[in-house]
Amino acid sequence: MTVKKVPKPAVWLVLFAFLAEAVVIPVRDVKISAAGAEAVVPAISALTVSGAVSSTDAVRFDLIKHEMRINLSGGEASLDGKAVKAATPIKRNGRLYVPMRSLGESGAVSSVAWNSAKRQVRVVSRREELNFRIGSTRVYDGQGKALPAENFTIPAPLLIGGTAYVPVRSLTLFGLTAGTENGQLFWRWSEKKAQVLQPYWETGEDEAVFTVLYAKELYTPGAGSSIGSGAWNSSRKIVGKDIYLDGSLYNRIQLSVPLEPGINPVEISSIGMAAAGIRIRRNVSDPSVIPVNITEDGKEFLTLDSPASGYLKLKSGDSFTISGKVINPPNLAIGKLTVTIQRYVPDAEDVRKDFTTVSTKEIPVKNGTFSGSVTLPRSGSYRISVNGLTYTTFPGHGPASVTWANLSAEVAE
Repeated sequence: MTVKKVPKPAVWLVLFAFLAEAVVIPVRDVKISAAGAEAVVPAISALTVSGAVSSTDAVRFDLIKHEMRINLSGGEASLDGKAVKAATPIKRNGRLYVPMRSLGESGAVSSVAWNSAKRQVRVVSRREELNFRIGSTRVYDGQGKALPAENFTIPAPLLIGGTAYVPVRSLTLFGLTAGTENGQLFWRWSEKKAQVLQPYWETGEDEAVFTVLYAKELYTPGAGSSIGSGAWNSSRKIVGKDIYLDGSLYNRIQLSVPLEPGINPVEISSIGMAAAGIRIRRNVSDPSVIPVNITEDGKEFLTLDSPASGYLKLKSGDSFTISGKVINPPNLAIGKLTVTIQRYVPDAEDVRKDFTTVSTKEIPVKNGTFSGSVTLPRSGSYRISVNGLTYTTFPGHGPASVTWANLSAEVAE
């Protein structure tokens, strides 16, 4: 197996900060018990899905298009081609106004609420909250602050017969496309949806290879599995294009992620939409064949004498020794190593948080050698990292540690 080198910590923090702004990470279809055990479902080879969905597809990303139409003369309206009821738009001073109630009922925004005290309509979209005040040409944020006039000035909303109306041009503030044609007012929007088809499976391989089906208009998705202390890494290639399914075109991408022994949370994401989380367990029959994972940074400064294996099978309360030497030390004095112990506790919202730090331990370095004992008192799956240098990358992000070695452990009662 070839594993790509993980970016240096400072670079990775910048990349992670960017992606964190772009995506949210819900985990779907995984039932988590009170004890924290993952759901067991059939392996990939045993799963089949009808139509153009492949048995190797772990996730499907859809782009669902919607359209609302209202007759300008009243009496007729449709949502995605199906007849619905909607209030009739009105014209005032040469401008077309849309009833806010109809905007909310269409599903183009998350909610619409009327505040009689402020004579204000509160609209929550998938982007943000905006407030429109009757008679005011300004638009306000969720805290009641007027947004910049150069970008958020509209014809004043109206209140007629107990119904609030806003100008059609304001719909663009919610990311909608709006206009008129054939005597109808329309607005269009799209909904991005991630479907987890295979939330969990087991394998004896050191790499997971699977596919993702995604709407052609979306960004190409990628996957990442945690390597040691939190870096994420994967490779990908497109294996199918222009697949027609449910009236839309899809592409299929093959993703591969390296697996640590034990449970591996995997995030599958596409920029600009919510990501999906799956979990893959790598089963290892002989732990002694798994070496300790010495990182690229660690190879420059560290040799380990113990443990001999990178995958430990222990019982609650068992201890093991981490010992070795610091070689070719940098100009900074290395007086200690920090061991970070993370335990698997599945998170329903973010697979990146599945491994939670439960403790840390400092091992002193004397005359270039170190030795310390680590005890794991509770049953469960663990990731353990040995960290060397600690430094500050840039203001506001605090200190970052350089991981020199990683290992995994399974602890039974």
